[in-house]
Amino acid sequence: MISFKEAIGLIKSLSPMEEECISSGNAVCRVLSRPVFACVNAPADTSSLKDGFAIRSDDVKQAGPDNPVSLQITDIITAGDNTFSYLQPGQAIKIMTGAPVPPGATAVLPQELTLSDGPKRVKALANSEPGRNILPRGSDIRKGEQVIQENTLITPGIAGLISGAGVSRVWVYRKPRISVLATGSELAEEGAGTIQGKIFPSNRATIAAWLKLFGIECGTELCRDDAGQLETILTKLAEKNDVVITSGGVLDGDRDMVISIMEKIGVNFMFKRCRIGPGKGVCMGRMGDKFFFNLPGGPPSNYVAFLFIALPAILRLMGIQATFPQPATGTVDARLKGRSDWTQLILARAWWQGRNLVASPLRESSRLKRIAFANAVIVLPEGVSQKKEGSQVEIRLLNRFPPG
Repeated sequence: MISFKEAIGLIKSLSPMEEECISSGNAVCRVLSRPVFACVNAPADTSSLKDGFAIRSDDVKQAGPDNPVSLQITDIITAGDNTFSYLQPGQAIKIMTGAPVPPGATAVLPQELTLSDGPKRVKALANSEPGRNILPRGSDIRKGEQVIQENTLITPGIAGLISGAGVSRVWVYRKPRISVLATGSELAEEGAGTIQGKIFPSNRATIAAWLKLFGIECGTELCRDDAGQLETILTKLAEKNDVVITSGGVLDGDRDMVISIMEKIGVNFMFKRCRIGPGKGVCMGRMGDKFFFNLPGGPPSNYVAFLFIALPAILRLMGIQATFPQPATGTVDARLKGRSDWTQLILARAWWQGRNLVASPLRESSRLKRIAFANAVIVLPEGVSQKKEGSQVEIRLLNRFPPG
């Protein structure tokens, strides 16, 4: 049995999967394996920031509400136009936001600072110094510049930057192929209807839902407590996947056979058991470049072991190096008991009181409801046996994803 700190150290030593080139439109929540360089200037032309009139600053230098300057309207330019006339002194060209600024113009006068002066003329009611309301070519993005560095998580905002840079394909770390196997003769597939003595695999559903939040669609399997069937399924999953997660069968009961069968098919365990509570039954193994995570069957133990061991390892394989669940510091609103010989992980609700983060341990008798309503986990490290109400504690937040 290893400490939580040692387990995290092993996880942090993992390297990302190999890279692949994919459409930038499908790259959200992926991590760049190479930097991104802009293919275009943005904007492509010097353009207008306002709806109004392209003008020569010298023509309206003395303009004001009490001294309107009349200009001749000679053209209209909208975004996407690429043919337009040269602006001469005394003229104005009607222009829309995003439209290219015509040659000869030095500024754009907003629509609200003008009045109509007939069908082909406009009155300027204010001056507009050179460069006013004009966005220079390439001021957002310059062609050839590095806009994003490697190992960056692609968030929606970064996806927009990639698109604006004219980049249609990016190199990212591959997502691992994952299957989740729930074990136990007491389990029945969802939708099977009520069967005497059977329960549904809520652990498997919870794990699959978390993976989906990070853009991973996983396979799901169910296996009764039968050594032959378990060996067949595990062998098949090991061939098809990069990561296999099992739920249940990790302790020392007569029907807890998952570990021994994994060892039989060639899995070498990096650790068996971790000093965390709940979740101490978690195991992590490897077979070549494939990884195996064996999680306890009890829902709280399963949930904590997945969130703090299996999921961080999967994120490392995706190239995501940020800590998840994301750490914060706050106060606790109740007295807590821990154990000096292991790390206690307590499901909680957290909220902000002004600038202070407060966490309250969940006392629900229902294990599944504690999991469902927890948005945080309070961490009491080894050596801390208790915390008084109002004490500062480490709080891991579950509602911030993807981490970045």
